[in-house]
Amino acid sequence: MKKHWLWVILIGFVAGCSGKKLLTNNNPIHEILLDKTGWTIDTLRNDVIWYKFSSATDKQFAYQNVNVICFNPKAKSGQMVFDYKKEKDSLSVFAGRIPGAIAGINATYFLEKKDSADYMHLRLKGKDLQQVKIPKTSIYWWKHQGMFSFNDEGTAFDIRFSPENFGTVKSANIMTGAPMLIDNFNPVGLKFADTTGMGSKVNKLHYEHYLRHQGVRHPRTAIAVTKKGYLLLITVDGRNKIAKGMSAKELTEFLRRYFNPKSVMNIDGGGSTMMWVKGQPYNGIVNYPTDNKKFDHYGQRMVETAIIIK
Repeated sequence: MKKHWLWVILIGFVAGCSGKKLLTNNNPIHEILLDKTGWTIDTLRNDVIWYKFSSATDKQFAYQNVNVICFNPKAKSGQMVFDYKKEKDSLSVFAGRIPGAIAGINATYFLEKKDSADYMHLRLKGKDLQQVKIPKTSIYWWKHQGMFSFNDEGTAFDIRFSPENFGTVKSANIMTGAPMLIDNFNPVGLKFADTTGMGSKVNKLHYEHYLRHQGVRHPRTAIAVTKKGYLLLITVDGRNKIAKGMSAKELTEFLRRYFNPKSVMNIDGGGSTMMWVKGQPYNGIVNYPTDNKKFDHYGQRMVETAIIIK
């Protein structure tokens, strides 16, 4: 009798473990992060995972603070929403307007000055709300180098180099950004803004020059698509001794090392870098925005666009 019950318990244990494994088949937590050293992981929902990196000892990425949200659309439990408001709002306000919002980041570059107008292409539900008009000779030529496209349901995503003519793009939804960091596993960001040998000369360039803008360390926001179609929302804190920020090259190296995504595009960083997670303190802002010049969670910038998972 005792042997019989032992077998029942053993079979039940194995079945229970198998059941748990089946429940995580659609959960990227067990397959996407290649090295867990320095990371903490929170499951916000079966299809939404929050990865947090912080290390003072890593040989390559010491004194960095990185947040990554991974959304798995194949679980069919949620969707991505791209929100646009010309009047601008903080990310926490963007998220508060969307029922069921779980997490989000600021999105692409917006028009801060008259001379920077028309460097972003934005198409939503088939309507081109803004079109690129700048000449290739402009200081802003690089700011629409990449293109993020997605379906109306917010469940299928693509990142690639922008075409010369956006009229050739069939997708109903387009957001441009720059620079491209990884293109179909090719780490193009390693060479985009190589400032090797320039020293302090890079700081004498125009602030919007691609070498100065992308070749030095700043807070960064980026989006990525994995081989399996997962969407990654990424923020890197900066401008602080315990969160130094990254160059485009460093962010490329970081994402290849830990996630190896298929495609990655840098978007609006610096003071715009923000990440929001439902239920967290400080109005949900989990990174350290820098517009208030303090290392806290209160320095949100007013932005025009946000990417929200609901």
